[in-house]
Amino acid sequence: MNQSDDTATAPFAYHGRVAPLLGIALVNVLLNVVTLFIWRFWGKTRVRRYLWGQTTAWDDAIEYTGTGGELLAGFLLAMLVVFLPLTIVFGAAQALIEMENPLGFVLMAALQLGTVVLIGAGLYRARRYQLSRTVWRGIRGSLAGNGWGYGFRLLGVVVLSVLTLGWAWPWGEMALARYRMNRTRFGDQVFDCTAAAKGVYGRFAVVWGVVVAILAAISIRLAAVLSLALWGSSGTDADSADLFVGLVLLVGLPAVGLGLLWYRVGVMRVVARGTRFAGASFEFTGRTWPVLRLMFGNLLISLLSLGIAKPWAAARTLAFAAASLRVVGTPDFAAILQNTERKPGVGEGLAALMDSAGEF
Repeated sequence: MNQSDDTATAPFAYHGRVAPLLGIALVNVLLNVVTLFIWRFWGKTRVRRYLWGQTTAWDDAIEYTGTGGELLAGFLLAMLVVFLPLTIVFGAAQALIEMENPLGFVLMAALQLGTVVLIGAGLYRARRYQLSRTVWRGIRGSLAGNGWGYGFRLLGVVVLSVLTLGWAWPWGEMALARYRMNRTRFGDQVFDCTAAAKGVYGRFAVVWGVVVAILAAISIRLAAVLSLALWGSSGTDADSADLFVGLVLLVGLPAVGLGLLWYRVGVMRVVARGTRFAGASFEFTGRTWPVLRLMFGNLLISLLSLGIAKPWAAARTLAFAAASLRVVGTPDFAAILQNTERKPGVGEGLAALMDSAGEF
């Protein structure tokens, strides 16, 4: 029976501690050195099992069932099927460009567009693998759909965004979010996402306006200096232009970065609010400044530890996400049965190729 109501609860929690996680990270570093980084696939699995296992939903722990062998198999398959052919084509394109053959430029452009498709497909397949290895109360997750289809959709969004000076991006981002969420399953139940871009276009417009203002200010100043130079003005004007551009960038770039983070938080809020599952809905309560502190802290942890403590940074992100996600009502768990879809046999090889130093 569905127990859904209008009460928002916080059923997710992360209970992990820093010391055990850093112990796992240090052992992984040592074994990576001894095995010439072959251990990294098993090390990543150990980190995931700890992070998943220390996370609870409605007081029951989540389990990660993936293996290092699956990740290694996925990596090797991606190397053979994707990386090596791309390397050959890239070398051929470079050689044709050096011979001033127009076909070389065509091949290089195709490679750049293809890279966008690969990124999309790799991220989608990584999500599918991780969901298929995530188990809660004996029920596992899954992701339907096609990774290559998602990759081409991402390419379409990127191309449209370029053609519209960025204005198609919020629409495209929400379309991609709906594609992912509407194919995400827990057991035999499917998530339903109706998130729309109208909820984030206001934030996007502010960020877009700041970027345009920065570019306009720099362009006007440089145009004025160039005009004076044509009339034989001294080099002092060029020095003042350099100073002006430097000051604008010094103030403008942090403003753009903060604006993009504000926009990103808005996207997470809209996607969460537009998602339903088994009679329940979601809310994301995170705010810009706490997210900024989280990101800055994670950056310091990674930099000061030379990357060794990246699992700690991942745990901080997981804890923040769990604390910020609210559920309105209670899903009808009694109606959820195990899904019968075939699980992927290998790990996220494409994603591993794109982030070969990743720890989780």
